[in-house]
Amino acid sequence: MNQWRKGIASWTVGKTLYQSIPFTWLLPQAEAEARGHKGPVVAGGPAVKLMGAPWAETPDSVPFDTLAFHNPLATFTTKGCPRHCSFCAVPKIEGDFRELSAWKTAPVICDNNLLAASKTHFERVIDSLIPFAVCDFNQGLDARLFTSYHADQLARLKRPHIRFSWDSIKTESVVVDAVNLCKKYGFKDIGIYVLLGFKDTPEDARYRLETVRSWGLFPNPSRYQPLDALTKNSFVDQAWTEKELRKMMKYYYRLGWLGNACTYEDFDYLKHDDNQEVLPL
Repeated sequence: MNQWRKGIASWTVGKTLYQSIPFTWLLPQAEAEARGHKGPVVAGGPAVKLMGAPWAETPDSVPFDTLAFHNPLATFTTKGCPRHCSFCAVPKIEGDFRELSAWKTAPVICDNNLLAASKTHFERVIDSLIPFAVCDFNQGLDARLFTSYHADQLARLKRPHIRFSWDSIKTESVVVDAVNLCKKYGFKDIGIYVLLGFKDTPEDARYRLETVRSWGLFPNPSRYQPLDALTKNSFVDQAWTEKELRKMMKYYYRLGWLGNACTYEDFDYLKHDDNQEVLPL
């Protein structure tokens, strides 16, 4: 399932270079690539929608499934999200929440808030996933909307990989309820994205990470990135230090092989590769 590209997806058709740029910190790299191309350049993707790409010709629609260049197993069945969280770019990129009438059948669902969809749409999505041995709700399901109805539908699938996010200490009870409901239904593949470095403290973040760990799950730490960041991991909130952010990201991302062999206090992040990309589990 983890076939995601780590950066820009680029390809040429005739003399035209197409670029799909997922993150704003990749814009300088995309511009350098475009400047070296002899021919027209068309740039798109979330980063371009947020900050533009003055070096490129950007039409209203690109006649390609750009998501397939990032991961051929991925698809969208809805766009947008009604939540409008201040740290999230989705409303700015995708606009109002809407259901798609048709989509590519694929096992990696990238919807940003699938549970905001109608029951009719949700059941259509589940129907489309039944043939797959494994499926992945990659961007996470909204724990605040997760009910026994959704669990009943997910139970129709062979092996659903269910993900939630825990962005704030204020939503602890709904995340706990969602995880307990998943366990009640016997779901084994449960992941929790834990946002770090956005209006929290290291103590707050560690509490959420360790609480997820106490549930018998591996947390997936996600470092906050400003929506206009041109350098990855450059933002450090006032309650944090760069050292603490880096250490926490590396330790909890590596729990799968660290296990109980090393405590957080004894972990030396400098012994690990700072350039290793942290991707969804």
